[in-house]
Amino acid sequence: MEKEIKVSCPGCSSVLIIDRMSGKIVETRKPLVEETTGDRLQDAFLKQKQDKETRTAAFDNFSANQKKKKKLAEDIFNASLEDVKEEGDDAKPHSIYDAD
Repeated sequence: MEKEIKVSCPGCSSVLIIDRMSGKIVETRKPLVEETTGDRLQDAFLKQKQDKETRTAAFDNFSANQKKKKKLAEDIFNASLEDVKEEGDDAKPHSIYDAD
């Protein structure tokens, strides 16, 4: 006879491990993924794959945003450079280290 009983919750799909002698819950195993296959190892592999896809998508999104910011900064810099060239102001800018 087994020392523990495994009971599956139909509502949340958790598995409760109950001690047969005391009747107390020893462990609660929540499902790793929403659509469980019934095999914890397969579920762990699916969860790992989903997490990897989520991280990759977040990184790609961040990378695309950084490229947009870089292009915007370059456009602003080039526009300012063109304005200075058109004005013909080639004087050296004032430095805080220059003596007054």
